[in-house]
Amino acid sequence: MNADEIDFGAYMRSTECKAKVRSAAEFADDLIAELAPQTDENRSPSMFSTKLRNSIEFRPGEVTVWAGYNGHRKSLLTGQVAAELCKQRVKVLIASMEMEPRRTLARMARQFFGTREIGPTTAQRFAEWTDGRLWLFDHVGRVQPDQVLAVLSYFANELGGQQVFIDSMMMVCASEESLDEQKQFMTDLVRSAQETGLHLHLVAHCRKPQDESKPPTKYDLRGSAALSDQAQNVITVWANKPKRAALDKDPNDFEAQKQPDAAVTIEKQRNGIFEGRLAMWFHETSLRFTDERLTPVEAWTLN
Repeated sequence: MNADEIDFGAYMRSTECKAKVRSAAEFADDLIAELAPQTDENRSPSMFSTKLRNSIEFRPGEVTVWAGYNGHRKSLLTGQVAAELCKQRVKVLIASMEMEPRRTLARMARQFFGTREIGPTTAQRFAEWTDGRLWLFDHVGRVQPDQVLAVLSYFANELGGQQVFIDSMMMVCASEESLDEQKQFMTDLVRSAQETGLHLHLVAHCRKPQDESKPPTKYDLRGSAALSDQAQNVITVWANKPKRAALDKDPNDFEAQKQPDAAVTIEKQRNGIFEGRLAMWFHETSLRFTDERLTPVEAWTLN
């Protein structure tokens, strides 16, 4: 047999597969690390101001889909997550194609300081504090999937980035009918996270419901089922609009006041333990989600 008759491709595929069949004993160090008691040093980043702190970590190499009905504050919650990650000195990129950077920063500043009254001096200090912690993708409007993937590679490889927020899916794959495009983009996001070590947060919408008074599930995501199937984590955000309507009608409605303002549900967590619904309250002045109605909202320090 001469060289022209040898199927080198078949040989390479065969040897690659053989190389990946390994004795379980070779994974001893990985096993020990996986079973080691969890400490602050080996925990992945998480929130610190809400019940999510003990419920989910944003691990390297994973994708989290944040989903909800239109107008149910999912972008506000992910903005709070981003602010808290920055506070922990995690390098964060926000690609919000639906909002100008100035508005994104203004909302995060309110969440950070716990108030809407922020003067120029404090705003300047906040902007300087974000240097080396927070980056913004300065673009409003549609982007192509390959552009997003290029931004992810740049942020990871050139800037040492760790967490990226993509807001939202509809600004990348706009048509609900383009299921193949959505599936391919989700596949590429998962691969990008694995290759770069980034944790990717993707904001997605749920289908318009017949009854908005009921929280959505992962099966209500608009578009391709690949979003929930391929993501390691799926979190839904639901605003309790019936409560708001009741209080608009009667501000002294005690029963309505006792109800939570939001339900944040971890619908899926492939590499974590907790899955379930968490009741939260919303502080209008600071735009923060809190654990309880009377949870104090205090400014975070710039350190």
